Amino acid sequence: GTLEAHRGMNTEVSLPAGSLCAERAAIGRAASDFRSASELVVLATADPTDKLNPLWPCEVCQSWLSKLRSQSPEISVLAVSSIACDNFAMKINGEIQTSAASAGPCLWSVEGAETLAEGVNEWPWDSEFAVYVDGAWTFLHEAQQHILKVARGCGTHLVVGIHSDDTLRKEFDGPIFEKFETRLSRILQNRHTSSVLRNAPWSVTQTELGIQRVITGTISKTQDVGKEPGTDPYCLPRELGILEVVPSL
Repeated sequence: GTLEAHRGMNTEVSLPAGSLCAERAAIGRAASDFRSASELVVLATADPTDKLNPLWPCEVCQSWLSKLRSQSPEISVLAVSSIACDNFAMKINGEIQTSAASAGPCLWSVEGAETLAEGVNEWPWDSEFAVYVDGAWTFLHEAQQHILKVARGCGTHLVVGIHSDDTLRKEFDGPIFEKFETRLSRILQNRHTSSVLRNAPWSVTQTELGIQRVITGTISKTQDVGKEPGTDPYCLPRELGILEVVPSL
């Protein structure tokens, strides 16, 4: 059949019953077009301001979905990492979905965004235990090299995510001291790097890279760029139980 999309928008009202979330608005719109719950395939969520992504349904919306599951047992919920919609996480019946390439929780990225370091022939999804660490890696100072060394020792393949210049400009107001290509070249030459995820999203999202561990330091990248505490960029791996926080220098 033909895929149909029904859009819903969050409506904030000051009432005891609460606001009308975008998820329920979209379901109501589909019902108004005489679509049954059995025809519901996936519910996708996104914050258009890009401040809360990935954004999951609230408890009320989850209750709505649970009531519909008698007609549609495997309604998927898809949450994008950003309004670019090039990375996403997915849940079915409240459970984060894993990749068939890995026995445990794992990560997804756009195909072609990964680059193997020189001398490495194994992709992360083919490795025994892939580890992910991300950052800007400006100047690759001693503390950053320490994190890379520790992360590499946690698995058999280290994927290093590098944020683009645009991502850094979006996340903090300071100057970009080194261009992306300079930072990329230096990371690819680092002896601990197995592969690089170019233009890595600021918030780590569900992927199919086969990532089984995510590493960050006690001094996080948010603190490193002087950003005010806000949305946790490691919320998903923390939820999956695959985040490890190691001591920073």
